Amino acid sequence: MFMTKKNHRILRNYIWIPLLYLIGMMSLVIPGSPSAQTLFEVGPVTSHESADPFILYPVGLKFDVFRKGTRVGSHKVSFGRDGDQLIVESEFKLKVKVFFVTAYKFVFEATGIWQGGALVSIKGNVNDNGKKIKIDAYRDDDGKFFTTGKKGEFVADSWVYPTTHWNIGSVDQSAVLNMLTGNLDKVLVRRLGIETIETLTGSLEAEKFEYTGDLRDTNVWYDREGRWVKMVFTTKSGETIEYVCRECGVVNIIDQASASEL
Repeated sequence: MFMTKKNHRILRNYIWIPLLYLIGMMSLVIPGSPSAQTLFEVGPVTSHESADPFILYPVGLKFDVFRKGTRVGSHKVSFGRDGDQLIVESEFKLKVKVFFVTAYKFVFEATGIWQGGALVSIKGNVNDNGKKIKIDAYRDDDGKFFTTGKKGEFVADSWVYPTTHWNIGSVDQSAVLNMLTGNLDKVLVRRLGIETIETLTGSLEAEKFEYTGDLRDTNVWYDREGRWVKMVFTTKSGETIEYVCRECGVVNIIDQASASEL
């Protein structure tokens, strides 16, 4: 079939526009040149009072990830025990297809070790359509926290919550470990009140928290028990990505609501 210059340009734009959107979506995931070591004084770690994650999330966490109403990925979190240590596995996968061919793929995997309610270490792998970054953060015997990220080496005077979001304690902090970059990000989290949100099993009441500072354009919702139930973030290109809860520890929401009305 003969293709005009105009048709060729339209086809080229159709392929590249989704790719440019996705490259911008996962901002700051590609490591740059390391800089001098940066010292963070995060002060004492404070947190919401939270229950055992095995109580909050009996079968783990599962989210469907949407863009403009279309499912483009998933995010899962699972919990295990090794003696007195809590093992947390996180996995985020995103894929976009053009003409039934995978044009872009993003995979994030992380394993965190917690003990006594504090993070001991966390390792992560990011594969941004073939571009890879490894994250290896840990707390030493003196309590200092070390990580190397896109902006170089970071040392904090105490352990830092990672942006895996399952633990509501992260909303109380002035710094978080960005699990897409390995950087320690300075943040200010705003409480925006209670809202009714939708999940794949019904609606529920949850409090909205907005991250500002180095980690911005990210909103996370937790229910009254401290369960992570929703997330929405905006990419550098202005795209809105929404996490919709498929399984977040709230069992039979519709049935419970109906029973309460009897």
